[in-house]
Amino acid sequence: MALRSLILAGLAGLALVALAPAAAAQGTSVSLGGQGHDSSQPVEITSQELSVDQENGTATFTGDVIVGQGGITMTCDRMVVEYAADETGQNQIQVIRMFGGVTFVSANEAAESETAVYTLGNERIVMTGNVLVTQGATALSADKLTYDLATGSGVMEGRVKTILQQGSN
Repeated sequence: MALRSLILAGLAGLALVALAPAAAAQGTSVSLGGQGHDSSQPVEITSQELSVDQENGTATFTGDVIVGQGGITMTCDRMVVEYAADETGQNQIQVIRMFGGVTFVSANEAAESETAVYTLGNERIVMTGNVLVTQGATALSADKLTYDLATGSGVMEGRVKTILQQGSN
């Protein structure tokens, strides 16, 4: 039961990443629905399989992984949660890795990539491989998105392309 609570707590942290304001590129600010989100809401994880390796400190969710919290949904093919004991001996989530068809979706925004890594220690999420961020009619694409939760700054790198749709008047 403690491992289950640990996994859920870590995934709640992952949800916060998805909800925080995303990267700005070429003067375009992008948000992934963080305003007004209640991160204390329950986190629900659905997958075809869950395997836990106590010796290596990992929990692996595979097959159509869906993580939901409030109005936010995250999906991928496989998610690996890495944990280790802290100085008090309590297991703590260290890194969450998502592979294959990674998406973060809220009511009006979405981000997708081939992989995503959330490192809790430095409060950073890195999305790589055909990164696409959309907000309404605006879209940004790049090879890599690095977002720093502590500073609220983000960088899109590698063939960055921005499409800004003009409103009709």
